[in-house]
Amino acid sequence: MNAADVVARFGALPLPACSAHLGFSLVRFDPALRELEATFEGKPAFCNPRGVVQGGFQAAMLDDVMAVTLILSTEGRFVPPTLELKVSYFEPVMPGRIRAKGRVLRLGKSITFLEGDLLGDDGRLLVRASATGKLLRIG
Repeated sequence: MNAADVVARFGALPLPACSAHLGFSLVRFDPALRELEATFEGKPAFCNPRGVVQGGFQAAMLDDVMAVTLILSTEGRFVPPTLELKVSYFEPVMPGRIRAKGRVLRLGKSITFLEGDLLGDDGRLLVRASATGKLLRIG
């Protein structure tokens, strides 16, 4: 199955409610690099009193983009329930469209290592997460 087929099959499925709530939108997937680009919608309702997207929503966006990267990298055969998640916050994430990237760093027989970034419009790294996930077969 080529990348376009994988993305088309994924796009034909309804988004999970949590992904839809975060405003997930797939931009690009590169199966050779096992990298994905997406955007999220940083809604004003996600903001703390300082007007910044609250860190828990940022972590959820990163968890989501990393999971979708793994799902597409395995052609929809596996999902990665998160065993461990580490998030490093470098700069505030403001409301609006939020760029995200996900990468599969290592794909083992039962465990995967993932990484994700939230980026500013100028490509500046705002937040980075790393995760360990268990490979759970779909179906």
